[in-house]
Amino acid sequence: MRKLLRRLHEEDDGQVMILVAILMVGLVAVVGLVTDGGMVFTQRRDLQNVADAAALAGASQIDENAYRESAGKTVSLDQSAAYTAAVGYLEQEGGLNYGVTVAPQQVDVSVSRTATTGFLRVLGIDGVKISASASAEPRHGIAAGQP
Repeated sequence: MRKLLRRLHEEDDGQVMILVAILMVGLVAVVGLVTDGGMVFTQRRDLQNVADAAALAGASQIDENAYRESAGKTVSLDQSAAYTAAVGYLEQEGGLNYGVTVAPQQVDVSVSRTATTGFLRVLGIDGVKISASASAEPRHGIAAGQP
């Protein structure tokens, strides 16, 4: 029995294989986190673009009657048209949770969704919650001093 224990203690065949297996698990985990992190950031940027565009769509709906009555001095939103335009844009995108707030001089949009993952699914993480928000104000004409 002592000879067998001494022989097992002295032999180191296969120890490197165990070390490589453990390090490969760590390497795959890091690669997965980097890859999924990049995917989540890309999806977050796309969501920000959606929020920006929806706010801009709403802010482009000015109250033309108020504008004409003031001879172009007063620019305010047609609040119902602004809300409808922003929500319509978000509905076309689909799969979003959103909120739209319209005031006479501003449209605020907030959106959220779940970003999908690839490697992290192995660990049971199917998605990450992401959100974005944007605000826009009505604009008209050309500012003084600019071409």
